[in-house]
Amino acid sequence: MNPEHRTKDVSRLLADDYSQRILANTYTAPMSAQKLSKLCQIPIAACYRRIHELEQAGLISVDREKEVYKGRKVRLYRCRLRSATIRFNNGRFVIKYDTEPENGNTEVPVQPAPELVQ
Repeated sequence: MNPEHRTKDVSRLLADDYSQRILANTYTAPMSAQKLSKLCQIPIAACYRRIHELEQAGLISVDREKEVYKGRKVRLYRCRLRSATIRFNNGRFVIKYDTEPENGNTEVPVQPAPELVQ
């Protein structure tokens, strides 16, 4: 996926109410899709769909899997988004965002945020 397409996906997700709820609730502690669905009052199918889209965009990741019953495992998701800004400047939208590195080490400097100029 090219950077411009990825940034468009991120901007769409950041504007989406369900995505905002999921990101906000997984920022401080990892949660399962089932718990997110109930807590955020999102239908379970829509919750899984949005989690998948957020995962593809790199805004959320699987923190760990937890065994819940006789070998049945549940994935716990965690927000990787650290900051996001959307500016309207000279008739164009500019979107910048930073995510936590893949390995979870927040001490590693984050690469400069991609920009989208429309």
